[in-house]
Parts: sequence; structure tokens; C-alpha cells
Amino acid sequence: MAVISHIQVIAWKSIATIAVASSVCVVVFILFCAWCFKKKKKFLESRSDDHEANLYEDDTSISKLPLLKNDDFSFLNNGSRNKINPSPAKSTSSSSNKITPNQEKKKFVFDINSLPKRTNECTNYVQPPLEKNKDLGGSYDTIVSSWSSIPNEPDPSTERGEDLGSIYFSISYDVYGLVLKLTIQKAVNLPAKDISGSSDPYVKVLLLPDRKNKLETRVKRKKLNPIWNEVFTFEGFPYQKLLQRSVYLQVLDYDRFSRNDPIGEIEVALSDIELQSEPVPFVKKLKPCKGSTDYLGDLLISMCYNPTSCRISISIIKCSNLKKMDITGSCDPYIKIYLIYSGKRIDKKKTTIKKRDLNPVWNENFEFDVPIDKIREISFVLTVIDFDRILPNESIGQVTIGYRTAGQSLKHWTDMMNHPRKPIAMWHKIIKI
Repeated sequence: MAVISHIQVIAWKSIATIAVASSVCVVVFILFCAWCFKKKKKFLESRSDDHEANLYEDDTSISKLPLLKNDDFSFLNNGSRNKINPSPAKSTSSSSNKITPNQEKKKFVFDINSLPKRTNECTNYVQPPLEKNKDLGGSYDTIVSSWSSIPNEPDPSTERGEDLGSIYFSISYDVYGLVLKLTIQKAVNLPAKDISGSSDPYVKVLLLPDRKNKLETRVKRKKLNPIWNEVFTFEGFPYQKLLQRSVYLQVLDYDRFSRNDPIGEIEVALSDIELQSEPVPFVKKLKPCKGSTDYLGDLLISMCYNPTSCRISISIIKCSNLKKMDITGSCDPYIKIYLIYSGKRIDKKKTTIKKRDLNPVWNENFEFDVPIDKIREISFVLTVIDFDRILPNESIGQVTIGYRTAGQSLKHWTDMMNHPRKPIAMWHKIIKI
């Protein structure tokens, strides 16, 4: 009996030990799962920034711009890109001076701590009753009752009416020498294509239907109203043969590190004009280039300038008819806002991600410190991005607003500056980067 009792005691002790060990293992396993869940959640939340960083490493319009800290607000004033001028074939120019990039860069520093204290004159701006948003503060009823008006949503089926500028040129024909002479004089009111708020335009010339022999003007660096005065000659063309030809001019923005951006184009059928020995002048408004007018959607934003606090408040309201980016026919958009000064990123902020929505509504407000003496040198780049949990995030397009922009962007900026402390809302066409 004593042996049996001893065996029972040992058995019970073993069972108790196994039970305790099992309980400890279960607790450890639960804690490990919880730790893994938190790590996974933190990892997924950080993917947006990681993928966006990878995206802009390949985006020359942003990647070349170093991000400066707010506590070290030093940057360059007159930064410029180095570019190679395309060499025009069979062309002469009345202005032989070639542009060389300015290598001198003037530095200046201003202290962000010297800015006036924050006031709430612009932050009281409220959004339409589309979606509640914590970023705006205050009660939702107040937001609804205070909103006055929103611009009508643009119709995707209508033509985009952004002003692309105009080009001045003249055409003459020597009937005895069989020479057609084309003079590219100048262009005016070109839109800004660079982050710096300017463009580096040049003109590509073709005598259609021949597309092999193209001629090009020189590049005019950082000019929105370039003057070329370059002459191109086409020899050996009888008059009757010229009537079957068209003069094609395309204005492009030259970029050394990426594909040149088309600005606009025009085409003139020589059969529609009277060829003379004296130059016949033309002024033509540039039209969007074929193949570059893909509709990417529209962005509604509101801007408010507070001269007292030296701050600009940007409210991202909503997007309309965004381009489908996923195989499911939808996208997961969010917006990054970059404050650019003299080609350098000073600050950046971003909205939340809207899942599976081609017409997302944010109603999120952001504020940026902008000293009054630097306000003409800054611009805002709003990039619409499709979030992807696995693959790198993909850019849909962007909107640039600033003093040195053109068209609707410049109008929005001007209206904001002319009406301080008043929110100005406008729709903007999203353009391809």
C-alpha cells in the first residue's frame, strides 16, 4: 500500500507540473502573438512612408529636392538645373548668345522662431458637410452651418480649358529659290512645368507629313516668355508640293534627367495660307499635345493666407473621378503636400488613405509657416498617390500652386493673396508627373 500511495503522489505531482508548464506555454504564446500583431500593425502603418520614399527616389520632380528641418531653415535662393541645349539642325539664329547655367548661389537664412505667435484667424475655416474630420476641430454642426459655398464639380466630359500660352512665328516663301523660311519669334504666358515655378522651353519643328527630319530651337532656361528669333529653312520645295504640307510646332519643357514635358502644339496647313516673299506673321494659341491629355481626375482644395501669423492654411476637400489604378477598377488614394522654396522641400504633410474610392472626401486642414518676404518664392506641390499594401505606391498625378505658376493655379494663388483670411476654394485638374 505504501508503494501504491507513493506512486500516486508522484503521478499527481507530474500532472500538476505538466499543467503548470502548459499554462505558462499558453501565456507565453498569447504574449508572443500580441507582440507579433503590434509589430505587424506598426509595419503596415509605416509602409506608406517607406513606399512613398521609394516612389520619389524615381521621381525627378521631387527626389532632387532635399527635405530641410524646420529648426534649420537654411536653403539656396537661386538653385538651377544643369541642362543640355538641343542642337537645331539647319537653323540660324539672330541671337547667337547661348545660355550658360548660373553657378553662383546666394544663401540666406531666416529663423522660424522669429515668426509671430499662432492665431486662429485662418484655422476657423470649415469644410462642407461631406465627412466628419477630427483635424478641423469644433463641432460638426458648426462646420455644416458655417460653410458657404463650394465650386461646382467639373464635368469630365468637357474640355479642359487651361491656358497653355501662345507662340509667335512667321512664314515666307521664295518662289524662285524654292525655299520656305520659318521664323520662330517667341512664346508668351507658358505654364510652369518645373517645381521651381518656371520652365525651360524649346520648340520642335516639323514639316508634316515628314516626321524624320525634325528641327529644334535652343533651350531658354527658366523662361515663361521666351524669345528665340531663330530662322529655319526648307529648300527644294516647289509651290504645289508645299500645298500638301503642314507646319507643325511643338513647345516642350527640357529636362536633363527625365523625359521632356510637352507644353502645347499647333499645326498650320500651308494650303490654308497665302505664301508670299514677305514674312506673314502668325500668333497661335497652343493646344494640348495629342497623347498627353489623359484625364486623371480633379482636386478641390481651399487656401487661406493669414498675414498676421505668416501662415497659409490648405484644406484638402475632395477628389473627383480619379483614374482607376487597381485591377478591381478602384484605387486607395491619399495626398502628399510639399512646401517648395527655391527648388527645395521645406515641409511635407499628408492626408489619410481612402480605401477603394475614386471620389474620395477628406476635409483635412494643414498649415504651413511662410514668411512674408519669401512668399513669392514658394509653391505647393500636391501629389495624389495610390496606396498599395504590397507593391510600391504609385503616383496618379499632381497639382502645383504658387506665385510662379500659370492658369487656374496662378488664379487660385492670386485670389488667396488678394483676400487675406478668407478661404478660397477651387477645382484643379490633376496632371501627370
